[in-house]
Amino acid sequence: MLRLDFRPYRRSFRKPLATAHGLWTQREGIILRFEDDQGQVSFGEIAPLPWFGTETLEQAQAFCQQWPREFLPKQAIAIPDTLPACQFGFNCVGNHSGFGQDNGVLKTDVLPSPRVICALLPAGVKALNTWQPLWEKGHRTFKWKIGVAAIADELALFKQLIEVLPVEARLRLDANGGLMPEEAESWLRACDRTQGKVEFMEQPLPPSSVLTWVSERAVNFETAIALDESVATFQQFQQVYEQMGDRVIYVVKPAILGFSHRVSRFCRQHRLDIVFSSALETPVGFHRAMELAQHIWQLGMPKRAIGFGVSQWFADDWHLLSEAAVWNQL
Repeated sequence: MLRLDFRPYRRSFRKPLATAHGLWTQREGIILRFEDDQGQVSFGEIAPLPWFGTETLEQAQAFCQQWPREFLPKQAIAIPDTLPACQFGFNCVGNHSGFGQDNGVLKTDVLPSPRVICALLPAGVKALNTWQPLWEKGHRTFKWKIGVAAIADELALFKQLIEVLPVEARLRLDANGGLMPEEAESWLRACDRTQGKVEFMEQPLPPSSVLTWVSERAVNFETAIALDESVATFQQFQQVYEQMGDRVIYVVKPAILGFSHRVSRFCRQHRLDIVFSSALETPVGFHRAMELAQHIWQLGMPKRAIGFGVSQWFADDWHLLSEAAVWNQL
């Protein structure tokens, strides 16, 4: 039997994160604590993103409140697909490899090198002054949010950013589904002129129209297209793959994708070109997500930089803490 306890959390950003979905000022979620009959402890995290199609925080809280305080690990498989962030939060109950006490300090030897972590830049002109400190820390891949200002202004900034980034750097552009087809094609023309400095453009159009556009128009350009909001849940992931196959790169957020064992099995079956990305979770969710990413890499899948370079956005220093230490902060 396992005993469940849970605590909500709220983390403030240093500055609001601007995306095509609007301004985001705080990250809210739930930390789960599991303890078995021998007193061994493990943690999970529920980090919903309702604008990506997950449950709301209120729905996740209601689920936790009605879940039995003592339960068998096999019961977790019954969590419905309408609660993908909750499914992820309960991932570790069937895998005790993460159990055990710690000293409250994050083990840095299990963290990936900054060289394989894509760092998130601020939208707009601030990106021109933000990339260099991240470069000096070892990051070589950067993500820049677009579709948050007038396209002419953003294209002008993009040209400046491409000129100042070192030759070795790679840039990902993330529109969060906020572009019109004509705007997306203007961006692709600009990307094609960078001689490969842009790794891909992510979710240029909304999920409702992007697949048709990729099939009919994006094939005319060299720059790769990645999908994010279109593959937010496992069911969407499956459906998009059936239509698109290997024509796109899949950017997936493990924290909202549901049970990791299903994702792992799906990736093994289809050997996808995949990027694992942050949902702005705490170190608890990060560790669970990295377990999945490292497993997929061990299978020989393409090892693209993971999109977890987000710690600089938070006002706290939780990224330096262990899972137990995060729990004790709440």
